[in-house]
Amino acid sequence: MSYIPANHPSQPEPTIAPYPPASSLPPDNYDTSLNLPSAGNSRSTKTIKTESKTDTREETSTREETDLDLPPVILGGGQFGYGIYDDDQGVLSDMPVRVIRMALRSGMNAFDTSPHYHPSEIIIGNALKCLESEFPRSSYKIITKAGKYGPTPRDHVYTPETIMDSVQRSLKRLHTDYLDVVYLHDVEFIATDPYPSPAGHHLPALDPSTSEAKTFHLDTTTYSPLGRGDEIILGALGALRTLQSAGKIRKVGIAGYPLPLLLRLSLMILHTTGIPLDIVQSYAHQTVQNAALGEGYLEAFTEKAKVNQVVNAAPLSMGILTTRGGPDWHPVIASKSPLEAVCKQAVELCQQRETSIEVVGTDFGFRVLRQQDLKRVPVVIGCKNLQEMERTLKSWWAVNNSDGHVKEIGEVEKQVMALFDQRGVRNWSWQSPMNA
Repeated sequence: MSYIPANHPSQPEPTIAPYPPASSLPPDNYDTSLNLPSAGNSRSTKTIKTESKTDTREETSTREETDLDLPPVILGGGQFGYGIYDDDQGVLSDMPVRVIRMALRSGMNAFDTSPHYHPSEIIIGNALKCLESEFPRSSYKIITKAGKYGPTPRDHVYTPETIMDSVQRSLKRLHTDYLDVVYLHDVEFIATDPYPSPAGHHLPALDPSTSEAKTFHLDTTTYSPLGRGDEIILGALGALRTLQSAGKIRKVGIAGYPLPLLLRLSLMILHTTGIPLDIVQSYAHQTVQNAALGEGYLEAFTEKAKVNQVVNAAPLSMGILTTRGGPDWHPVIASKSPLEAVCKQAVELCQQRETSIEVVGTDFGFRVLRQQDLKRVPVVIGCKNLQEMERTLKSWWAVNNSDGHVKEIGEVEKQVMALFDQRGVRNWSWQSPMNA
């Protein structure tokens, strides 16, 4: 290979010093009443409130031993990558290990990372090693990815050899002999068609009679590979499943942005291999701006493609649903999308109502979403300091009461959703990849 991406497993491993003993870390005091509910086995009756009805169902969360039992909130590792959400000094300070310790103590005992979020895997691995006397490997879940080693299309390498090498490097970095989940990262960069996945309103693609379904090849009942890109994905998945059979990985899946493409690939994998994906993760699709996951795709993944677990990331849409706005690399900002201006209007609307877009956005994003089998859809969110950790825990409890009741959609949430709807960007998704 003439071009080797910056974070490819064949690149030299950087030297990052381990953390000092956990006993030397400053104490972190927080309100332990904010601890998340256990992800362990239980059986209870929950009353699930929605805007239109109250749904009382018996929740049976007793799992087979092979199920993941993920917590309601997963700590995202993008915050521990150079230049993603924090500067290098912050990434290399003791703050990441203190954030991870607080996450573990509060019940946020799963971590989502990737080689692309360099050096996130190393930082998280060093932190977990530092904390191992208090938190053994059995007390948390590690989720990582393979195949994406930089931001451009040519930085995505899905050869079986690279996937195998990537997982082996992740095991070493994370100081473990198994990984709970490994995704193929940003499959839309490899998939055959549509490429790139176009911007637009993607809920209509769930109806086979629509032009949107035709665009995303969801207008069929047979789901075969459409070309070389799809075949490459199947080969990479085969490598993950080989490692799964060897006990190196518990669950395998795909991660990316465009919901209709993720659904097509999930169906293709089911129809081609006869085995459904264990897990699928999308991001920025269960937000106050775009709730296409909960409004249709979640059921399609679990009932049609037989995906066992769906995960939702980025409830604040990677920063564009914040007062400060997203980073310069955000697809909406980089493409000068009209959505950026509407998000700024939403910020002003929330301020006029004496709240913030962060509060409104997390209220919406943390409201419990469940699959048909009543498994909770976990939310991945990053926190780069202890204040953000505490704010995240408070936000989760603000809408999910200990008695099982879920807070109804608030008046300001409705006004913000109406704004996005009036401007034509409610449930609108951006193009991905942007630089295809």
